[in-house]
Amino acid sequence: MPGSAEQVASEVGKRLAQPRLGKDALVKLLKQAESALSELSQSSSLHDALRPLSKSLVQTSLLSHKDKDVRLLVAVCFIEVMRILAPDPPFTDEIFKEIFRLFISEFAGLAESGSPYLTRRMKILENVAALRCSVIMVDTGCQDLVLDMAKIFFSAAKQGLQQCVHQAMVSIMTQILNEKVTQTLLDVIFRNLVKEDKGGAHKLAVDIIQNCAEKLEHTVRMFLSSCIFNKGAPVNEHKKLHHKIILELFQCAPQMLFVVIPSLTHELLSDQVDIRLEAVQLIGRLLVFSNLRFGQENQLVFMEFLKRFSDKSAEVRIAAIDAAKVCLVRLDFFSQKEIAVSSGNIAQDILKSLEGRLLDFDDKVRIRAVYAVCDLAKSNLSSFPSELMLQAAERLRDTKISVRKNVMHKFLDLYRDYCEKCSKGIATITPHYEQIPAKLLLCLDKDCGSFRSQNMGLIFAEEIFPSSLSPKERAMHWVEFFNYFKSQHVKALRIIFSQKRRLQLEMQAYLSLRAKKEEPSDEIEKKICGSFRKMSSSFADIPKVEECFEKLHQMKDNNIFKDLTELIKEGITFATVRSIRDSFLKRIGNKHPIFNFCKQLSTELSHSLFNWEMICAILEALLSCRNESTHFAESACDLLLLVALVFPSLFRGSEEYLLKLFSEESVLINEKTLQMLAYLAKSACHLSVNFSSDVYLLLEQKCIDGTRAESKYAISAIASLIQSPDDKKFAKLCKKVVGVLKKTYVPDNHNIPTLLQSLGLILEHSPSMYTSYDEHIIKFVQRVFVSSEFVSTPGLSPPDENACSFSCKLKIYCLKVLVKSCSPRTTALDRIENFLKMLLEIILEEFTSITICDYDKPYLRLAAGKSVLRLATRWDSHISPKLFRTALLMARDSSYIVRKSFICKLYGLLKNQAIPIRYACAFALASTDCAGDVRTESLRYLIEVLKEQGGVSKDSIVENPTYAVVFLIHALAYDREFPLNFSEKETISSGFWSPLVVMLRELVEIDNPNRTDHGPTSSVSILLGIFSAVQKAQDLSGSDITHKLHILSKIGLLMVKELDKYCKMSDSPRHILLPSSYYRFSASERKADECCQLDLITDGFVKRILKAHEPYNHQEHTECSIITERPSKESAPKRGASSSSNKSSVGPRASGQDQVKVKKSSVVAEDVSKKNDQNSSHSLEKDKVSSCGSAGTKLSSPGSLGLAKEGESRDRASLLQNQNRPTVKKIPSKSDQKWEFINDTMLTEDIPDCHPRDCELDEDVGDCDDNFVKCPSSNNKTAGVGLRKKSKRALDLRSAQNSGLTADTVSNVRCTRSRKAQA
Repeated sequence: MPGSAEQVASEVGKRLAQPRLGKDALVKLLKQAESALSELSQSSSLHDALRPLSKSLVQTSLLSHKDKDVRLLVAVCFIEVMRILAPDPPFTDEIFKEIFRLFISEFAGLAESGSPYLTRRMKILENVAALRCSVIMVDTGCQDLVLDMAKIFFSAAKQGLQQCVHQAMVSIMTQILNEKVTQTLLDVIFRNLVKEDKGGAHKLAVDIIQNCAEKLEHTVRMFLSSCIFNKGAPVNEHKKLHHKIILELFQCAPQMLFVVIPSLTHELLSDQVDIRLEAVQLIGRLLVFSNLRFGQENQLVFMEFLKRFSDKSAEVRIAAIDAAKVCLVRLDFFSQKEIAVSSGNIAQDILKSLEGRLLDFDDKVRIRAVYAVCDLAKSNLSSFPSELMLQAAERLRDTKISVRKNVMHKFLDLYRDYCEKCSKGIATITPHYEQIPAKLLLCLDKDCGSFRSQNMGLIFAEEIFPSSLSPKERAMHWVEFFNYFKSQHVKALRIIFSQKRRLQLEMQAYLSLRAKKEEPSDEIEKKICGSFRKMSSSFADIPKVEECFEKLHQMKDNNIFKDLTELIKEGITFATVRSIRDSFLKRIGNKHPIFNFCKQLSTELSHSLFNWEMICAILEALLSCRNESTHFAESACDLLLLVALVFPSLFRGSEEYLLKLFSEESVLINEKTLQMLAYLAKSACHLSVNFSSDVYLLLEQKCIDGTRAESKYAISAIASLIQSPDDKKFAKLCKKVVGVLKKTYVPDNHNIPTLLQSLGLILEHSPSMYTSYDEHIIKFVQRVFVSSEFVSTPGLSPPDENACSFSCKLKIYCLKVLVKSCSPRTTALDRIENFLKMLLEIILEEFTSITICDYDKPYLRLAAGKSVLRLATRWDSHISPKLFRTALLMARDSSYIVRKSFICKLYGLLKNQAIPIRYACAFALASTDCAGDVRTESLRYLIEVLKEQGGVSKDSIVENPTYAVVFLIHALAYDREFPLNFSEKETISSGFWSPLVVMLRELVEIDNPNRTDHGPTSSVSILLGIFSAVQKAQDLSGSDITHKLHILSKIGLLMVKELDKYCKMSDSPRHILLPSSYYRFSASERKADECCQLDLITDGFVKRILKAHEPYNHQEHTECSIITERPSKESAPKRGASSSSNKSSVGPRASGQDQVKVKKSSVVAEDVSKKNDQNSSHSLEKDKVSSCGSAGTKLSSPGSLGLAKEGESRDRASLLQNQNRPTVKKIPSKSDQKWEFINDTMLTEDIPDCHPRDCELDEDVGDCDDNFVKCPSSNNKTAGVGLRKKSKRALDLRSAQNSGLTADTVSNVRCTRSRKAQA
């Protein structure tokens, strides 16, 4: 069509006015119009030229045409006309509405990026934006069209738009909002703003809000405020999403929320839990998006947020914890220094609040707090606060089992992540993460199935490390975390190790029984069932596991049992273990009922917890730092020692490393490594160690220059490796040790304690050495005991007031040497009697030749008492009644240290059943001690020992723990404070009867208290028999002690009847054997005065005794009674702690005749004691066995008591019988020998000058079992101070007696002294 654009547009307008034009014609004409209009520029002069086209376009037929091509071209023509004729297009408001409706319908196609119409639609959109047509829409009241257009824009934006289209849409919406803001339009924008899909629609909403922030602020503030404050008003869907709106606005236009944010405190303080919950979650995210600046800028809101950590609702507290975790994890706060510096206080406040929830009263909150801490730690292992992590780990000991379970699994996950990152080089060894296994180990709880040793063993074997971790890496982590193990951790780990080892050994026994080729017999089947019971004890559900073992036993596939055999082998690698386990479980089949059991069993049996590869790795690491003393090396030695004690066979294959380790001196050759070597050499693991000269020389050197503990284990290792006590190496070593001892006065050779330790152990392992060097040994011991050079300087106390001086320690070590030399019965029979006499004199302080200061005397007495206990393990039959009584009374020594140490040593021996039960009488004597801890421990020890040994079936009554009463009443009969007034008016004020009451109470309680009858072997029946027998017996010494024994037996008999109302004399055994070294048959009748006195002992008298001695309320600061502090005069007549006269027992109301009797009995007791010692030396082969008691009770030979003949070798030669001593002026005869080298005839000038090194021997004391206990910390004065004042105390007591003070006054003096010692 020729002509100008105006003409073409005019002509097309006229043709479009023609009726019934077809689609093709319309399309052709509209395209011509589009082309012509596009060439025209904006001009108001074109109104006339474009009028025909404008009229034709507004026809209804074109505006509402059904064809989309026509409609699109019509819309293009309209926008072009509006562009050219702007700002005054020739259309009415109604026409505009139709035109806009047409435009909007075309905007819906903007998302069709592949459409051929996209260009025209974009042209329409851009022109609408450029011409500000949206303003006309608002002015003409087209709000519905505005909403439709906004919805279409956001719908099209979801699909993705070109930048120009996006900008045009933003421009249009901005124009509309600048003209008028309506809530409905704002709702459309908010709806797209808070969508989870952050696509084009979200970006469009953000850009619109950012462009109109100032215009929208008021409306948005009113909307959000109504959402916050008007909770009761009807809400639409957007009001429910106001937190999301705030969150999005905070990110795109935070200035709009300056007024709204402070209002959030209203929600945080709301009464409704769900509102507080949502508010906490919102603020947590606001903190994240602001890099914690929100807390600094909105202090009031933040402080209220922190208070929600202690909200009354657990849900809110959990939400606060989660918010804190998300906040710090997403920000990676601990690794980003910029954030940490700018918002450090805010983060610390959050962590502090989180820390507080670790102790929340709700278990779910505690669990969530621990989870948060662990997740934060995992997010940055190196920067997370160690204190918070360790405090969270304390929840492993939570009272709630569910908490412990969840916390354990979370910390296992954390530790695995830490190990994996260390393996990859991302993290390094960090102390507080290596403490996690120690914390986990404290979860061990035998009363909870999830935390029993079986499950904890599985955790340490399978779950604590990632499966990809190599054995070397596992070993290094073991060493690192073992460094933080304390005694309770080691004990728990040893329980796990030991249980695993027991299961392995029992499985080996079962497999060997099953592998026998002969036909299975009933005996073998019985043994197999026994093995099943033993192995089942290593699992939680014992009955169920026994059934599983039965089912496993019935399987016919021998390969299954071959796999089990291979699993137990020590020399396989971790990879091999996994392969065998997979094969074993595959043979079982995952559908088999016992599959889960077999899975656990294979783990328990295999060395997946610790294997030889790890041991080699640890030894290799040790060798690399052998010249450095580090925590790593110390921890490695401790760990290897523990493994060696339980799994010595795992060291097979590590012999090369062991030889390198012990081939030369280094800081690693210490007590721990020597103990490990000694145990490995002693065990049956058959290490292929070549006992080379280098190793022997090293061990020999430790025997001379090392510590006492090192020499102990070095000797043990040598003895185990040479496997023969007569080996020349022992003789050579003994000769060298003795030779060095002879030169101890040379300043360069002064390690006397170690030399004495080595000498004693050599004599113990090789008894023949004593006969070769007895002269040298005794000569040296003689010098130590007698020489004045071995006495500490007067007036100077040791550095530690609770320890003896160096010279006293040397004497103690000499006693230990002599004790060890007496261990072999074959070689020591000729000298044991004299040695026991020497110990008795030391305890009684009758050894006048010993040079020792007063301060050290208690320690030497204690050492002598302990020596008696050690000798009782082998020579109990040679211990005289007097020595036995004296040893018992060590439990009532004047020194707290002596009493406490003695009962501890005694308990250990009785616990291991190393000495007869009769020594438990000492616990009864100490059960009324004035020191609360001594009293409590003594009673506890007594109960434990009696119950433990009472629960074991005994073949003879004399082996029953009840039989100890025989010796207790004998010891009490020799007490000089024995009361002899039994009148009804007598007040039972003395504690004399307390030991008997305590012992009888515990023995009666051993029987079931609900029992109404007693068999002949019950404790009550035996007690009745014992007391009846003692009433028909006599003491060996004389009638005075016999009379006291009869009194004690009658009182004891009445006490038993009072304590057990159902006891009957008919239930008692017919025959009770009494020790012939203590008792003899009484053939004479009782004297009249004795019978009269026994008649005074009635039920009422005994009831008053029992009432006066009700069980103690064990408290630390109970005042001493008269009896508790006093030691018996009979045992230590020369000590200042000796008891007061018998007046204190008799009381002021006793008659004169009674007082005379008391004084007389005191004198007689001394003679009786001497008589008893003389009588006890007779040969027991001459003892007569006779019967006594109402039912033919018999006196036994000592053999029937487990007490061998006492006087068998009393008259044999002493240790130095055949020795030449030119320095001694007088050579005593055999009958007078009392370890003759210690007497007044020794001349000090004949002894060479010696100056032993005055040094501390802390390591020696613990090694030699001489670790003297310390006085209670509550005391202001130590026991040492009391000991130094001992002589003054004795003087005070003697002065009180001589001045005629009453017994009560003397008792008060003694109690006052005791309280001062305690104060």
